[in-house]
Amino acid sequence: MKLQNNPTHGRGLLHPENSNTDIYASGLIADGVNKNALAVPEVFPAGKEPVTTSQAIARYFGRDHDKVVNRIENLDCSAEFLTRNFRRVKFEHKGRILRAYEVTKDGFTFLTMGFTGKKAAGFKEAYIAQFNYMADWMAERIETKSEMRSMGDAMKCYIERTGDTQHGHAYSNECTFLARLVLGMHPPVWAKRNGIPSKKVRDHMNADQLALLAYLESRNCALLDMDISTPERKERLTELAQRWLARHMGASHD
Repeated sequence: MKLQNNPTHGRGLLHPENSNTDIYASGLIADGVNKNALAVPEVFPAGKEPVTTSQAIARYFGRDHDKVVNRIENLDCSAEFLTRNFRRVKFEHKGRILRAYEVTKDGFTFLTMGFTGKKAAGFKEAYIAQFNYMADWMAERIETKSEMRSMGDAMKCYIERTGDTQHGHAYSNECTFLARLVLGMHPPVWAKRNGIPSKKVRDHMNADQLALLAYLESRNCALLDMDISTPERKERLTELAQRWLARHMGASHD
């Protein structure tokens, strides 16, 4: 799973005035990392933390993978540290089953201490930035899942009180509208444009997009609790999205 190799973006309708920042184009790669380079840091979620792989490290630093594996297995560290930060995995190459490792941020930092020189230092800095970015992304994804459940409960109570079922599509319509505010286009169109399954849109949003989505979902819960009609909710949520973008995207230039 190479999330960072799937730059997902759409040209949004909600750009704040006088801002060149575009949350729709940042993808799942940290700021400052050269997205046009032949190789970019490969970091992805595994359980509750971001990890990379020994193969990815070898590719990025231009090292032989066997030598990276050998370096891992001969690190001068405790068995506890090795077990916690390097998980052995297997992969197939030309019909052969070979060993590799999933590596945590701490493991990566320890492993690459011996990679010296100005170029290596820049590579390490970019890789650590990607680890930090993916950790933020994972936190935002968890937040949106929580807010999504809360919004589902609020929508159910709203329908019971008002009868606004929208022909049985009230909840899906609500989710689609919020995603459209975040992406700047209809979610299936965005998914097709970025080559991802239409049901996996949230999994491919970047950290800023997820933060905006969680914010809108939390505010929508309050609007639903107050029985605000669907047309008025949409108007208010659109305004809130504009304000959020103006505040957060503008702050990135300060």
